[in-house]
Amino acid sequence: MRKQKRPDPLVQALEERVPYTITIADGGDLASMRAVIKHGQTLTFSPVDDLAEIQVNDIVIVRWRGGSIMMHMVGEIRNDHFLIVNSLGKENGWVAGSAILGYVTQIIEPEPRPAVPNMLALLETAYQTVTERANLSEEEGLRLCSIAADMRWYAAKIKAEQWDQMPRLNLWSFEQHLWHLMKDAEEAAKAKRPASASALLNHGKEHVGQVATISTLLDAVD
Repeated sequence: MRKQKRPDPLVQALEERVPYTITIADGGDLASMRAVIKHGQTLTFSPVDDLAEIQVNDIVIVRWRGGSIMMHMVGEIRNDHFLIVNSLGKENGWVAGSAILGYVTQIIEPEPRPAVPNMLALLETAYQTVTERANLSEEEGLRLCSIAADMRWYAAKIKAEQWDQMPRLNLWSFEQHLWHLMKDAEEAAKAKRPASASALLNHGKEHVGQVATISTLLDAVD
């Protein structure tokens, strides 16, 4: 029996006339919308109650020819027809207003990241706090601190101007890995019941391994 494709919750909400909010995940492929959408942004889409609400440059969800769904922009408006374009200037074509399921009504910018040296210091502090609060053994504490040491080593190995570069499509940058790791460690440090040492260690080592891959790919580019 052929498995049915899971419905897109964004499209489903807009078809039900309900606003829907999404956060653009780090490292994902923004493709032709990369000039206007950034990783970490939170976008709220609202259904269209009146076509007069739609303006040029609005980000819209469109049911395209053949039934496919895409997130693009409005480049021009003529009566109740809309020219659909991407953020890089390519024109896709005209659609009737009925093809527009919803449009972006709010964009929340991501929380600003501290500079990499500050994030490294915050990561080390968070691990030390977890070690003390969770009564980790000396070995567990040393292993946890080794993750921060590894990230500091890679920060020195990777050029500062490359910290925020994604070396390949759908791979996080070094900065994104460090940010994610730091936030996770800070949450563990503040939690009433800190995560187990093994969970933190496994999570940390996973990111260190991915950063090692980033370093190798960046070396290959140089």
